[in-house]
Amino acid sequence: MLAGAGAGTWERRAFWGDDEDPLPDAFWTDLTIKSLFAQPKALIVRRANAFKVDQWDKLGGAITGASPDVWPIFCLEGEWKGKKPAVPAHLAKRDIWKRADKGGWVWQSGGLDKKSMGDFLRRWASDKGISFDKGAEVALAQALPEDAVAAKLELDKIELAVWDEKVVRREHASLVAPTGEMEFFDLMDSLARRGAEAGVWKRVLEDHMKNAKDRMLFNLIGYLASQARQMWMLTHGEENAVRAHPFVKKKLTAKGSQLGEKGIMRLIDLALDAEYSVKTGLRRQEEVLDMLIADLISLFRSGRA
Repeated sequence: MLAGAGAGTWERRAFWGDDEDPLPDAFWTDLTIKSLFAQPKALIVRRANAFKVDQWDKLGGAITGASPDVWPIFCLEGEWKGKKPAVPAHLAKRDIWKRADKGGWVWQSGGLDKKSMGDFLRRWASDKGISFDKGAEVALAQALPEDAVAAKLELDKIELAVWDEKVVRREHASLVAPTGEMEFFDLMDSLARRGAEAGVWKRVLEDHMKNAKDRMLFNLIGYLASQARQMWMLTHGEENAVRAHPFVKKKLTAKGSQLGEKGIMRLIDLALDAEYSVKTGLRRQEEVLDMLIADLISLFRSGRA
């Protein structure tokens, strides 16, 4: 989009939407104050779907008087329902959305899916100078997750595996990590949010029915142990040692502060108890997953151990 605008080199500045904290002063300065320099700026706001009504109203008024050398781009990153994107209802009623929709300023994409996976893979192979052995392209397309960011991370592993030969073979598809598990932050948000537990239990029941209990359970255990360690470090003055995006650090710090030391320790206890129960045969995997989810809901709802 920026390249097609023909306005020279755009300086990209990224900001993150949040349903709790407003955008930083730097965003409003870039949006409303004309720069002394000629280089235009693109203000890219990720996860803007989290904004509440008052934030959109403030943005609607500010954009009207925005500097002409500034291009604000708001990313609504919700999941599609059917063939249509999920635009927040309160946003669809506001002038800022109606003007953008009428002016043809809305770009929509359903993201990567099985139909577009082949083209996605061929572009990647062409860029990297990599070829496919017989049947390898189909096997890899079936194994990769339907998420471009996650798929690219998996392809980074494939690229390393074929470094010398530059040929992808069918067996390389086994290097792709299993997909389908709930994202950690989505799961944590659902555990802590009243009324959202139905979605959590639906995912658990689907896991039981698909006979994929071990995959979800052990991924969840690994998530809990890893994130608990990071929460502990972030809340104990070791922020520089945590390698994560500032947005992720902010979320983990808030969650860690809410749980407190005993709550974070309880997370690790729950993860260890679950793993021990399965590996020693004390309980069936279905039982362990159900109990772990119930305990996590109780912990995150109370905010304490």
